Amino acid sequence: MTSERFTKGEHCQIYAGAHLFRNVQLGNHVTVFPGAVVGRPPLSSGATSRVVPVSELLPVFIGDHCVIGAHAVIYMNVRIGARSMICDTACVREECEIGEGSVVAMGVTINYRTRIGNRVKIMDNTHITGNMVIEDDVFISTGVTTTNDNAMGRQPPAGSDWAARGPTIRRFATIGQGACLLAGVEIGQNAIVGAGAVVTHDVPPGVVVMGVPARMVRKLTDAEVRK
Repeated sequence: MTSERFTKGEHCQIYAGAHLFRNVQLGNHVTVFPGAVVGRPPLSSGATSRVVPVSELLPVFIGDHCVIGAHAVIYMNVRIGARSMICDTACVREECEIGEGSVVAMGVTINYRTRIGNRVKIMDNTHITGNMVIEDDVFISTGVTTTNDNAMGRQPPAGSDWAARGPTIRRFATIGQGACLLAGVEIGQNAIVGAGAVVTHDVPPGVVVMGVPARMVRKLTDAEVRK
């Protein structure tokens, strides 16, 4: 455990082997398990297309009663709401916000500048891309992939207004196991994306989509709509 002047509230438990940088601010009753790294600067070797200045360590705020799992990595300039869990081996990149009561399960990666709401559950080994929005009460199953880059490293076509924008998932939406959401798509409120679906276009609210590419198979019944 480092002693680089991080701050913490009352009744925190920080296990030996965790490393907290000096920009970290813990609330009350926070638990940080061995091997976790909190406040990491996003240093690049020059091989990445996105370089973030690290001349100063921007703050990390971890809310009351949060749990940071073993070998989780949380970069600088991150805010996590009360009673959320960042589970073992998960990674949260810089400029992310996670609301209250949310779960980022084992092996999940959350890329830069993503906004995640309250009571969101993101299950094991899912990749959440950069510049993504996930509203409150969303469920994302295991092994889901998302992207914010349709060009796959190539230059976008001349005159394109494309920006590196990830999917938007509206409140109460459910994303099934192994689904793939392509760049910029919107999943409507209460929509359900079936397991293994590849979503290439926006999904309207309150429908079920399945397949490759994903197509609407039915509308939700009134009993299935969450409020």
